[in-house]
Amino acid sequence: MAAWKTIRITKPCTLRIDNGNLVVEDDEYRFKLSLEDTDSIIFEGDRFMLSAKVLAALSKHKVATLFCDEYYMPSAIMHPYHQSSLATRTLKAQIEISSTYTQKLWQHIIKAKITRQKEVLEILDKNHKPLVKYLDQVSLGDRHGAEAKSARHYWRNLFDDLVREQDSFDLRNQMLNYTYALVRSLITRDLSVAGFLPALGIWHDNTYNAFNLSDDLMEPFRPIADIAVYHIWQAHAQEEQITAQIKKELIGILDAEYVEYEYGISSLRSVSKLYVQLFKKSVFRKDPSILSFPRFDIEKLYECL
Repeated sequence: MAAWKTIRITKPCTLRIDNGNLVVEDDEYRFKLSLEDTDSIIFEGDRFMLSAKVLAALSKHKVATLFCDEYYMPSAIMHPYHQSSLATRTLKAQIEISSTYTQKLWQHIIKAKITRQKEVLEILDKNHKPLVKYLDQVSLGDRHGAEAKSARHYWRNLFDDLVREQDSFDLRNQMLNYTYALVRSLITRDLSVAGFLPALGIWHDNTYNAFNLSDDLMEPFRPIADIAVYHIWQAHAQEEQITAQIKKELIGILDAEYVEYEYGISSLRSVSKLYVQLFKKSVFRKDPSILSFPRFDIEKLYECL
């Protein structure tokens, strides 16, 4: 059975391993959780105690693990270290990716991203027409910068007066950044499990970024997260900052079944695994066209969230 639970640690507590299970306890409560059923865990703040044994167990069970800062926003990811039995072969294939493959794949990724952005604006009855033009301008390696042009128009129109910033107290930015971190952690975990090195990107190449490849592959997921965040934000627009209830609903974005992929409807959590496996197949066969990209069913999204 696939893991499905997301656990949030929000209060002072101690975590330990007991007979392969995760035990979470404080002065009043004690919970025993199966790591085999746990897909991800989020540590919020710094008021908890855990050992290296706990971290090792989380990695062994391939649990996507996020640590949050003092503002309760995700700041770090822990991912499994080469859990694939073919890790060396996979890493070698990753290192040997050609420039031709990279440019073609990035072209496909950006086309998929702009297509989803266009659909988001169209569904929300906002001006999407310029994105049709930018979509036609996506060349090999996106040499003409269609992604940047699309992003400027997209963000000007998606939310009124929103300036996209990482360290922002704007509720919309907080919700977007929190959701992106969740998606990034899933893709990072699935890449690590498949034997890839997340730091070695195909396009992103930041020396200080340990997740360049994750950031490459999650680009087409961003507009899907955006439309889900927009829908949830509308019900909480009066809030001044992200709340526990909002976080709960944002986590639900990963599990709601509204994502179309490979002729089926599934959740972002499940799609991430299949997406990475197709990427792996694409790398081994040196064929960028093997990798397909997720879509969303807006009616099912509205039903689920």
